[in-house]
Amino acid sequence: MQQKLDPLDAEPHPRRSDGRCADNPFLERIVAHFASAADQTFCEFVRGAGMDPIRWCDLEGSARSFVAAYRGAGVPEGGLILIFLRHVPELYGSFVGAMLGGFVPSFMPCASPKQDPGIYWRSHAALFARVRPAAVVADRATLADMAANGLELGATRAVAIEDVTPAEAEWHIPEFDATALLQHSSGTTGLKKGVALSYRAILSQLDSYGTAIALSPDDVIVSWLPLYHDMGFVACFLMPLYARVSIVHLDPFEWAAQPGRLFDHITRRRGTLTWLPNFAFEHLATMAEREAERYDLSSMRAFINCSETCKPASFDRFCRIFSASGVLPEQLQCCYAMAETVFAVTQTSLNIAPKRLTVDRDRLQRERRAVPSGNNADGQQLIAVGQPITGMKVAIFDKQRRPLSEGMVGEIGVCGDFLFSGYNADPDRTRERLCDGTYFTRDLGFVVDGAVFVLGRIDDLIIVSGRNVYAHEIEHLLQTIDGIKPGRSAALPWFDDRAGTYGLVVVAERSAPAIRAVAEIRTEILSRVYSVVGVMPRAVHVVDEGWLVKTTSGKISREMNLRKLAESRPATIG
Repeated sequence: MQQKLDPLDAEPHPRRSDGRCADNPFLERIVAHFASAADQTFCEFVRGAGMDPIRWCDLEGSARSFVAAYRGAGVPEGGLILIFLRHVPELYGSFVGAMLGGFVPSFMPCASPKQDPGIYWRSHAALFARVRPAAVVADRATLADMAANGLELGATRAVAIEDVTPAEAEWHIPEFDATALLQHSSGTTGLKKGVALSYRAILSQLDSYGTAIALSPDDVIVSWLPLYHDMGFVACFLMPLYARVSIVHLDPFEWAAQPGRLFDHITRRRGTLTWLPNFAFEHLATMAEREAERYDLSSMRAFINCSETCKPASFDRFCRIFSASGVLPEQLQCCYAMAETVFAVTQTSLNIAPKRLTVDRDRLQRERRAVPSGNNADGQQLIAVGQPITGMKVAIFDKQRRPLSEGMVGEIGVCGDFLFSGYNADPDRTRERLCDGTYFTRDLGFVVDGAVFVLGRIDDLIIVSGRNVYAHEIEHLLQTIDGIKPGRSAALPWFDDRAGTYGLVVVAERSAPAIRAVAEIRTEILSRVYSVVGVMPRAVHVVDEGWLVKTTSGKISREMNLRKLAESRPATIG
């Protein structure tokens, strides 16, 4: 049996000479790790065929060197530092050094190979103008790319990681209620909003979530997630950093090309926890199916589905394919999380398969009410994302922000101990989303018997002839159509000027090499969508591989693809 970890009791807080506890228990815990676990491994850093252990003493040395570099560059105390680094070991020291040096760090994504670097970097000009970062951390090539594509740093200092040399620097530990960091939401061409979080809020979240998943010193977290996304950042960096839990970190881009590598390292290290968006369950099932028998995944306590709407069918397929690897239904869990609450809002109970509910599809669409269906064939099966973790509360609201009763569909509102205080340098958005201590998430869902069910984003809701359909549900239906690349489709609302209402348009990338005629693929899409959802698409476009635009976090951007479709093929719709 694993020993439960209480992060605050696992290791005594460092005390000052006067005997008082330190002012910032989060950072003082990290400093204590440097002393008590110097030669132990903080992270197994995986890149290519290599795997390099980063020890706690290595992390301390890197952090001190970055503190010296920031001060040498003239970064003022409390200054915002934006870190634009790919999968390199300096990720960790640059961030930890910023916190321990009294600065405010934020991980940022670099442009992906499929994004136009000119559009990407120029779009950051508005962000820089709003948040006024004191410094940018990047390699020389990225800094040159910024300059070549019109992003002028002005008074912002540039810290190139190649210029950071070993140095000693004293820590300057901020107060517990000071702003610790910013989490930025991911966008297609830029980053729109920064969530300011205090050390107190972070520690409260880590304590609560660690208890919810029974985090133990015996756990081994294996992750491919980028650190600029809240799931990878909190669950797979801050939490093991604070609780001193082992982590194996893979390159996100390498994982996407070879997803089975996640299972290789789980097998090698007897991994126990990993967090995955729903598309990753599908990606693994598609790409790693043929090698299922060579993996040993029996050590896993939980594969936690988070960040996207959780799909029961994805769990069923994953479990069926990887049962040969030792995967059991109770290992597949769900979490509802967001940067505005540091991370987790809800979590399903580990060791028990998440609750499922089959509801009347027509009443869900027309009445916005979850009513159990007596006929499973015609019903829509949903999976709960669990109950609120300690310190959080969830309620459902109508469009006028009035509370709704159990089973009614509305906007999810959250409040609690580690809710953020507002968006950085964005008071208008803060007033819009944060009201009387409740954060309005723009997610739609309902609650039954205390369990939360998330249906999708308000922005993903498409109303067609009075029926509420969710874009992600339609996109999921297309995953198994022969000739369509899994995970590369978009359901979009298209306003019909003649009818004066919205219709549904589907764009899907065909697999390469194409093995079916486009007309045949289009016919199957029309048939499947109408048969399951009861809505006939206004148009279906089968496009070449690579046509659809994704965000920096790997999700299909419906906004950008709708714009791209309007610009490239407006005459074909109508």
